[in-house]
Amino acid sequence: MDRALKNIWAKTAKSGATGWHPLILHMLDVAASSDAILAREPETTRKRIAEILGLEWEKARAWILLVVACHDLGKACPGFQCKWENMTGMDSGRSPNTDINHAFVSQIALTKVLQEMEWPEELAELGVRCGGVSPRAQGFTEYTR
Repeated sequence: MDRALKNIWAKTAKSGATGWHPLILHMLDVAASSDAILAREPETTRKRIAEILGLEWEKARAWILLVVACHDLGKACPGFQCKWENMTGMDSGRSPNTDINHAFVSQIALTKVLQEMEWPEELAELGVRCGGVSPRAQGFTEYTR
């Protein structure tokens, strides 16, 4: 695995401690937890979710877990990584914007990917909402990387 990928952090210890949790493991944790929660839902609920997505449950499940896992993808951006310690080796520039909203970055990046995979725009936006207002509601009409 690439050094930068292994060193992208998602969670840090409190009060200046040195402990941290890699983003890739956080994404896997979230997907596994979500899968366990979905497994406990009644079959009728899972079928309804699949119908909304226009898929059979097993395919819908895979897409849902992908989107859920990627909810914090924006934490990989240089501005977020510089909030604590940039261990990635990424060039963050002279003065990275550490006020960056990682959820907003996640929404923009993942929405574009889902739209490229021919998801309907409304469904792609809904799928990546991690709180807050959608990028489109804030005036963004084109998603660029």
